[in-house]
Amino acid sequence: MAPSDMSGMLQSSEINFDGYWGKPTSTIDWCEANYEVSYYIAEFWNTVSNIVMIIPPLIGALLAKKDNLELRYIAGYLGILVVGIGSWCFHGTLLYSMQLLDELPMIWCSSFLIYMLVEVDGRPNSQNFPLQVLLFAYCLVVTLLYVIINKPVFHEVAYGLMVISLVVLSFRIVRQYEHSLPLMLASSVTYGIGFVIWNIDNVYCSHVRELRRSVGYPVKPVLQGHAWWHLFAGVGTYLFVLFA
Repeated sequence: MAPSDMSGMLQSSEINFDGYWGKPTSTIDWCEANYEVSYYIAEFWNTVSNIVMIIPPLIGALLAKKDNLELRYIAGYLGILVVGIGSWCFHGTLLYSMQLLDELPMIWCSSFLIYMLVEVDGRPNSQNFPLQVLLFAYCLVVTLLYVIINKPVFHEVAYGLMVISLVVLSFRIVRQYEHSLPLMLASSVTYGIGFVIWNIDNVYCSHVRELRRSVGYPVKPVLQGHAWWHLFAGVGTYLFVLFA
């Protein structure tokens, strides 16, 4: 997931070790030291923390299927699952192909969530084909342009526009269904806390790395800010699907 500030992330290359997947080819290398824990996993804590975006959404999709909920709800859960798997592969390898497997599903999954919110008052099992075409076209254009441009800031802007749309649609639903406010707030606050921790890890990477070296284990893993982002974002997004 692309950061808003990459300062300090690559300054401490002396603590990035060689590993199974070789030199990173991704356009982003995060603040966690590479191959520090495992020879086979580039960023161990950033990788394993994605379990929150894999197991709960899988369970949610199975329960939604069991309860005969509409396909859009199952798709919402599966979208989070795909993002979690992509992020797992990206942080585990730091390969550019795996980076795309992480970032592009974020765009497509967000389109599922937007569709769910727009159609919250739709008739059961109805299809809004114009909206489906519009969202598909947006995701397709973003995918093609991002592969060509290869600039993380483009992905940030494209994803940010979708997040803004989700926020606007959420407030519309809360005004209509006041009882949904607590769940929306829980989702937003959880996601927001993770976002703040993520950016602290980004902006102050050199200081965070020095702090990790000074405290050592077992405290060191607790200071992996991007891993905390995965945990909070996974829970927040799961709650958002429940809200929708």
